[in-house]
Amino acid sequence: MEDAAAVCRRGFETGREDLFNEGDDAFHSAIATASHNMFLQIAVREARRLQAQSAIIGLRGSVGGHAAKAVEEHEAIHQAIRAGDPEAAAHAAAAHIDATLDDYRKEIQQRLFSPAG
Repeated sequence: MEDAAAVCRRGFETGREDLFNEGDDAFHSAIATASHNMFLQIAVREARRLQAQSAIIGLRGSVGGHAAKAVEEHEAIHQAIRAGDPEAAAHAAAAHIDATLDDYRKEIQQRLFSPAG
């Protein structure tokens, strides 16, 4: 998980979307696998699938947009897990999910309601 977070951060810092996405995928997969929670594993897999589909239609949320905040959110989740603090990890994960959903919601609203240019 630590390596995945580092790859994600390096991708962000260098502007390499492929590297950011590789680390992001690995980070989320590692969390889901370590949870031993089938619901979380399925939810992460489906969220990643939807994220890939959104990239195809041009909704980008990786190296631009929310990426800087995502790197910070990943670090908070990682630190809480390393500290053995499940409450802090759950809080950090919920904040990450909320921020990501808000990012996508804003992007969709902008595309729907902004005048064509």
